[in-house]
Amino acid sequence: MTPKTFHSWALTFEPVLPAKEVAVAYLSECGFSMFEPHDKGVVAHGATEEVDVDQAEACLEEIQAFADLTCVKTLAKQENWNAQWESSYPLVEVFSAAGEMACTIRAPFHDAPAEGMDVVVAPQMSFGTGHHATTHLMTEAVLEERCEGAKVLDMGCGTGVLALVAAIRGAHQVHGIDIEADAVQNAKDNVLLNPSISHLGADRLHFEAGDGRLLDEMLSGHWDVVLANIHKNVLTGDMPRYAKLMKSGGRLYLSGFFEGDAPAMKHAVESSGLVVLKLMAREGWACMHCGKPS
Repeated sequence: MTPKTFHSWALTFEPVLPAKEVAVAYLSECGFSMFEPHDKGVVAHGATEEVDVDQAEACLEEIQAFADLTCVKTLAKQENWNAQWESSYPLVEVFSAAGEMACTIRAPFHDAPAEGMDVVVAPQMSFGTGHHATTHLMTEAVLEERCEGAKVLDMGCGTGVLALVAAIRGAHQVHGIDIEADAVQNAKDNVLLNPSISHLGADRLHFEAGDGRLLDEMLSGHWDVVLANIHKNVLTGDMPRYAKLMKSGGRLYLSGFFEGDAPAMKHAVESSGLVVLKLMAREGWACMHCGKPS
C-alpha cells in the first residue's frame, strides 16, 4: 500500500487572534483535519486527497484582510510522520482543580511521570495528543468524571487518548469510533502501550471505524458517558443520537467548537432534551458539560 501524503501548513499571524481561530474554522472546511496550535499561530495537517488547496488558499486571502500572515507549506509522507513529531513532541501535563498533577500524556520515548496518571500515546497520523486545547479540555472532563464501572462512548476518538484515560480510570466498557480507519488502528496500537489496560478484551475496550450512523445500531439508554470532540456541524447533527443513547442521569461532554459557538451548541443540546451543566474554555476553544435528566 502506498503511504498517504499529507499537507502541513505552518501558519503565523499578527495579531494572533481572532486570525488563528478563523483559520482553523476555515481550513477544517477545506479538508484539513489535524491542528497543532502554538503561541503565534497553528500548524494544519490534512491528507492530500482530502485537502482543497485552492479553497484553502482563498480562505487565507480572506484572513489577510484583518491580519498579517505567513504560511510555510510542506508535504510529508505518512511513514515520515513519527520522525517529525518525535523531534519536537513535548509531553502534556493535566492538573486537577486543586493544582495537583493529575495526568501526563506522553510519547513512548518520554520518561514515566513520578505522580499522577500515566497515558502513553504514539499519534502516528491521528488527532488527539493532548496538545490541542480541545483534547486537553476533554481530558480534564474525563478525569473529573465518575468513570469506575461506567460505560463510555468516545466519538471521534482519534488516537484513543480519551478512551484510554476512561479505561485506566476503571470504566467497565469503552467504545471508540472514528471516521478514519488509520485512527482506529492507531488507537488499538496505543492500548498496547499502556500496561494497565493492554490486557482488556474487545468486550471492555473496543475501537471501530465509522460515523454517527453506527449509533443507530446501538441500544438506547446504554451509555453512562458520551464523549464527542468533533467538528461543530457533526456535533449538532448527531446530538439527537447522543441523547437517545445516554442513560437517564448520563453525562455528555462536547468539544471541537469555539467559545463563540457555545450559544448555538447550547440550543442543539437543549433541543435534544439535554441540559447544559458547565462550559469550560481554553485558548478560545470550548468544552460543554451536559446531562440527561433522570
